[in-house]
Amino acid sequence: MNYIDFLKNKKIKSLSTGIKVAEDKLNSDAFDWQKHCVSWALERGKAALFEDCGLGKTLQQLIWSDEISKATNKPVIILSPLAVAPQTKEEGAKFGIDVNICESQSDIKRGINITNYEKLDKFDAKAFGAVVLDESSILKSYMGKTKRLIVERFKDTPYRLACTATPAPNDLMELLNHAEFLGIMKSNEALSIWFIADQSQSGKYRLKKHAEKDFWQWVSSWAVCISKPSDIGYSDDGYILPELHENDVIINSSTAETALTDIARKVDISATGYHKERRRTLEARCKATAEYANDLNNQYVVWCGLNEEADRLKELIPDAVEIRGSDKSEKKEQSAIGFVKGDIRVLISKPSIFGYGLNFQNCHNSLFCGMDYSFENYYQAVRRFYRFGQKQEVNIWRVLGETEKSILDSINRKASIKEQMRNSMADAVKKYQTRKVNTYHLDVNKKEYNMPAWLKGA
Repeated sequence: MNYIDFLKNKKIKSLSTGIKVAEDKLNSDAFDWQKHCVSWALERGKAALFEDCGLGKTLQQLIWSDEISKATNKPVIILSPLAVAPQTKEEGAKFGIDVNICESQSDIKRGINITNYEKLDKFDAKAFGAVVLDESSILKSYMGKTKRLIVERFKDTPYRLACTATPAPNDLMELLNHAEFLGIMKSNEALSIWFIADQSQSGKYRLKKHAEKDFWQWVSSWAVCISKPSDIGYSDDGYILPELHENDVIINSSTAETALTDIARKVDISATGYHKERRRTLEARCKATAEYANDLNNQYVVWCGLNEEADRLKELIPDAVEIRGSDKSEKKEQSAIGFVKGDIRVLISKPSIFGYGLNFQNCHNSLFCGMDYSFENYYQAVRRFYRFGQKQEVNIWRVLGETEKSILDSINRKASIKEQMRNSMADAVKKYQTRKVNTYHLDVNKKEYNMPAWLKGA
């Protein structure tokens, strides 16, 4: 082996291990850019679709699953958040794709099957030709139990697809968990190649400055990241969102019940201190939230974080339906369907329950009765309404105590990080996935040679 061949073998990239299906052979109801993404993911066999909310990830994952199932003659399993399965089945019916909702392995049929992440232990991973993670940001915790379980359970599954709008809501390192799930590279190996310990934050890592270009080229070899079709060279017709209005309602200390003056009180931002502050302003926040939600002319989703908040909100908004984690799956699913149909005017829940995967474009008003430091929870909850297909301007009210304003600073900082990551990935996608690779052959016997412009600028 010569040195050039040696260097080529050292180049890190994701190899295509899937099936080739021409774009014009895919479901005719999909848009051309969606067919392009699906065809690309099928050819790779193990891929990720990091697409913003409302771009049709559900349809794309169904088309991908349908093609894989037909090619392998094996069932495909889709793992999804709670209450998402019925909407996925309904979406499939619109496009002539059958989806089977499952509770356990005995329910599995040929073709596409879907279940909740919470029921994963009831299924035999070896029985499936492919697995799809709907809202794959569930992998985000670098050493999390859920991440390790999913990676281990499906390590031998031939075809894998990950779909989410928030692949790394808190840290670029979280992208590495997707690579490990897909079987591209173990996360600890990728960490050692592209990341370095952040001396300013103990236990944190940052992307090596000189490795950024190589890192994004590697990511774009197994993932596509887009916020709109033009990111990969297609028209944005029909994908221009209306305005999003984020309004902050700050509860003054004099409004909240307190025995101490805020001048003398130092706010504790630890987990214990945060919940103490949240309970201190609970009554005032709930009353302020209810004033907006009791507008009988509009639908609202009210997001809360504590059961005490949900209880008080239900008292203050008489016609609201409240859903909490302890409710049965059937109640959650029926409530989601009832809200979409307009049978429910106000829905009270937590982002961790109804904030992922659901389509609530029927509604354009939402309230956060308090917030936590999770940017992903906030972003995903907002995107239930502010997604492609929404026809009206979306109004979001964030009701907080004035001592909790540091939460907004944290959310805004993480939003900036997400935007930077999106731009970097979009850049890489344009460079490495939508442009033909230029090749250049040198004739050593030729005495004069005019180099092409693209090589001169390299």
